[in-house]
Amino acid sequence: MNLEQTLEAVMFAGAKPFTVKRLCEIAEAEPEQAKQALADLGKRLEESGSAIMLQNNGHEYELVTRSEFASAVSQVVNEETQGELTRAALEALTILAYRGPMTRPELEQIRGVHSSVIIRNLMLRGLVEEKSDQRLGQPLYSVTFEFLNHLGLASAEGLPDYAELRGHAVISDMLQGLQESVPQQTEDIASLDQKNETENQNKTIDT
Repeated sequence: MNLEQTLEAVMFAGAKPFTVKRLCEIAEAEPEQAKQALADLGKRLEESGSAIMLQNNGHEYELVTRSEFASAVSQVVNEETQGELTRAALEALTILAYRGPMTRPELEQIRGVHSSVIIRNLMLRGLVEEKSDQRLGQPLYSVTFEFLNHLGLASAEGLPDYAELRGHAVISDMLQGLQESVPQQTEDIASLDQKNETENQNKTIDT
């Protein structure tokens, strides 16, 4: 895959700042390669007249809309941040409040549906934040102090039936199953890679 396009896709989907180190981890690239690809991406967006530009702040990069489109973009952002929460957003927020911090795959394991857009909208509203810690190679998300302030709570433990719902056996079993599946998936991938390597070596010998 083209590294420049890969980084563009990652930053577009992430909709947040990324360090060069994190981009290298995701794209499996060397720092100098990533920096050159980012420079090429920024140049391409500039020369093509795109409404999107690559913003650089120190060691972080982010895809953002150009300032001349702020008025139009703000209308969409305001709808996402000021309108009523959807049922799906309330569901995700409730799960994060009772079971967080948790990763997006863990949230999706409970909800049964893709949740990246929901998390993004909740973050835009200031109700959910991404933590610096990770689990299973994924960032953790939790409700914010602003969320607690809205409810007038000193902590999430003040939520109704917090202890009972946080330790619910069904939810715990689902998350445990997810955690156990990740090492197995990694092992399966490693086994497949080894099998392919062996087959390639055999083909080389045969020829």
